[in-house]
Amino acid sequence: MRVQEKAVRIGVVTHERDLHAHAVKAELERRHPATVHIFESDRFGREPGLSWSPQGLVRPVFPAADGTAVDLGTADLIWFRRLGNPRTSANPEVTDPVDRELIDVDTATAALGMLLSEFRGRWVDHPASFWDAQNKIVQLRAAHDLGVRIPRTLVSQSPERVREFCAAHPGAVVKAVHGVMRAPVATATVSEELLAGDASIRLCPAIYQEFVPGRRHVRAQVFGDRVLAALLESDDLDWRPNLDIPAEEHRLPDRVEDDLRTILRRLNLRMGIFDLKLTDEGEYVWLELNPQGQWLFVEGMTGLPLIEAFCDFLYGEAAG
Repeated sequence: MRVQEKAVRIGVVTHERDLHAHAVKAELERRHPATVHIFESDRFGREPGLSWSPQGLVRPVFPAADGTAVDLGTADLIWFRRLGNPRTSANPEVTDPVDRELIDVDTATAALGMLLSEFRGRWVDHPASFWDAQNKIVQLRAAHDLGVRIPRTLVSQSPERVREFCAAHPGAVVKAVHGVMRAPVATATVSEELLAGDASIRLCPAIYQEFVPGRRHVRAQVFGDRVLAALLESDDLDWRPNLDIPAEEHRLPDRVEDDLRTILRRLNLRMGIFDLKLTDEGEYVWLELNPQGQWLFVEGMTGLPLIEAFCDFLYGEAAG
């Protein structure tokens, strides 16, 4: 006999047109006794809008995408996926970029303050942990300190140090420390043109890494203690722009799975999407972690039951 499951309420903090949020809401409500509210943080200007008072003059409500006013105190779990959206289609009548930035930043700040002040349930994941873990320097330090194999790495804006590093590591690659949503910068091979000019190196620090040879890339989804990985084959340095490539389910060695779980615990996270490289010698090299990376496309490419696994994970966190 099946044990009756506990009814839960889950809020998803994201932005407009987030396929993951809507797919998870549909599947979670189908599989479990769950009510899921999607909070599109770039569209909080619609009714009923944000409301909060330190004296309790109003209920601390969030406007859900369906128009429901949700009392944050009634939620069991918040899936903190995205906050703010500089590319939103909301408020098209506001054309001044400074005004649009003000709306985006102040709305996100007010929403975050309300969440941190009023929500008492469980997080996946807490905003402080989420933002700390997004910092590539923080995650590289965590992986290195745990003895995980990572590429030789330099973060610098010193022309002298960058040239020394690249001379020692022919074919080195460069990537942004964080990047911006308006103009994403892809990982690229360090060019002679870049190394020739001091000014471009000095303007901004970047991440320089040794090139890890091989065409086998691993995308590992870790939901709680469960690890579901995919092997993707591509000769491209960054396989993401071209997904017309061979992909299949991949079982990681137990040691590698344990490393990924340990990194998440070190960073106070319950989930994360990892990118690794599998060398021709069979060594797994850890590249980076995205605390809220995209994963639905991996299910489409490989058949991995990711949405099912994630919904069961999210429900267990909310009911636990």
